[in-house]
Amino acid sequence: MPSEHLDVQAYEGLVLAKITKERLLDAPVIAALGEDLLKLVDRYPRLSLIVDLSDVAYLSSAFIGKLVAVFKSISAAKGRMIVAGVKPSLMPLFQVTRIDKIIAFEPVVEKAILFYKRKPL
Repeated sequence: MPSEHLDVQAYEGLVLAKITKERLLDAPVIAALGEDLLKLVDRYPRLSLIVDLSDVAYLSSAFIGKLVAVFKSISAAKGRMIVAGVKPSLMPLFQVTRIDKIIAFEPVVEKAILFYKRKPL
């Protein structure tokens, strides 16, 4: 799936979606990323998705809203999602909005991958 700011790698039972843009502040970019992530839900049944934010240094609340929409879509399709690689400076945004109570977070992308490999759907 071609995308300017999203690198997708599909493995058996797992999809790693790495966001490659440093600043997620522009509405058109956020909308496009949201669409691309939602397309993954349609493309892969019972998706186990890891959203890798390790390259992201700045993000807006609009992007957090897109993540919640993707999470709800995945949950409805009986899949699961982890947000990984969030920089410590960005974690308070997820905590103040209480999104960290809804969506699973893992600081290290590799640990998120290992978690999904150990736990079947």
